[in-house]
Amino acid sequence: MSLAALATFLALAQAPPPDALGTLADAIVGQVRAARAEPPVAVTVSAPGLPALEQAFSTALVARLAGAGLSPRLLAPGPDPEAVARERGARSLVRVRLTLDAGLAASGDVLSTWVNFWAGRTPTRSPTPAGALAAEVTPDAVVRLLARAAASVALLVEPEPLARWPVRTEALAAGDLDGDGRAELAILTEDTVEVRGGDGRLLARRSLEALPRAERPTRDPFGALCICERQLLAFSAARARGEVLALAGDALVVRGTIDRPVLGCGPARLEASFLPGLARLHPSGGQWPSLPPTPRPWGASARPGRSGAAVLVQLEDGTARWSGAPGKLLRLAGVGAGAAAVDLAADGVLLVAASSGAAAPATDRLRLLAAADGAERASVEVPGRILQVTAADVDGDGHEVVVLGVWRPDGGSELLLVRGRR
Repeated sequence: MSLAALATFLALAQAPPPDALGTLADAIVGQVRAARAEPPVAVTVSAPGLPALEQAFSTALVARLAGAGLSPRLLAPGPDPEAVARERGARSLVRVRLTLDAGLAASGDVLSTWVNFWAGRTPTRSPTPAGALAAEVTPDAVVRLLARAAASVALLVEPEPLARWPVRTEALAAGDLDGDGRAELAILTEDTVEVRGGDGRLLARRSLEALPRAERPTRDPFGALCICERQLLAFSAARARGEVLALAGDALVVRGTIDRPVLGCGPARLEASFLPGLARLHPSGGQWPSLPPTPRPWGASARPGRSGAAVLVQLEDGTARWSGAPGKLLRLAGVGAGAAAVDLAADGVLLVAASSGAAAPATDRLRLLAAADGAERASVEVPGRILQVTAADVDGDGHEVVVLGVWRPDGGSELLLVRGRR
């Protein structure tokens, strides 16, 4: 080895490893330069729910843009960044949005702010620069620390239950069944399926007593509900088959039958079977993540994510597996039977709302976990035992609330609604 090669090797060996924020900023700057951005360059960065991460990445990005000779000007968040950039004399605008799931991703675009108002009736924009920006890195310790410094979330339990039953609930689901843009709530017991409005008002009920009973029903109340394309797929483990139902006025109309539980729809479809005599699931089709044979799942849910299906699986050992991106699986600790991903701020950032892993608590705890690293963001005590959790946009404004199916000590159940406040 030559002396020059040896010196290079020693320098690389002593250099600190590249940080995730710097690597991501370098990737975005490279794409901005490839788009031939003309200086001065205005910059906007948004990271909904992650203010500390937004500030740190803005600093890294602006520093690297300055080093590339692009004279960056960081803009405060606002409704019309293009107009503000033009007022400040910027010739180009870089817009970046940060998201943190299994990976730290930056996406956005770069465009010219110069508009030719002398080109006739319709102003024309310069064709360059113009381009999409997209890059992703694996989060490091600094990113995880900054993510934990997100604005605090307060969980508020509505004081009055939305509904009560003298029996145990088996499953809970939410979705728009009537096409009005607001989610309805579906509740399954051993003998009935109910659909209620976001205010708890009963909209429709169907008896399941005509369905044949399962050869080996579970000892504990258990079942599966899923709402897909305005149809409700209901399957109680006490029955030999399930039904596909549609809401028609004040009635649930049968559209078909199913021979296995369905827990997710479309690209996020999950199919399973009930383990005979046990309140457990056996994955049998769809977008399940890679799971060991044991511990077995006792709950699962899926929803479309930014890069495919986002799948949450609760396991009997009190842990859960969260797959927010293809090929990336996060282990969450202290998770009970009830858990679901929820978008509280209508910003596309998912959090995991989960019951505790306690066996039979008189007072349970609902925890809000960051889907990126499992860090706890908030928690609230709930009387009774949380067995079912779902997310529902009951107001039609994009902000989801958390709906809980809670078993009471007297053998009954109730439906509670939890809102998030920042």
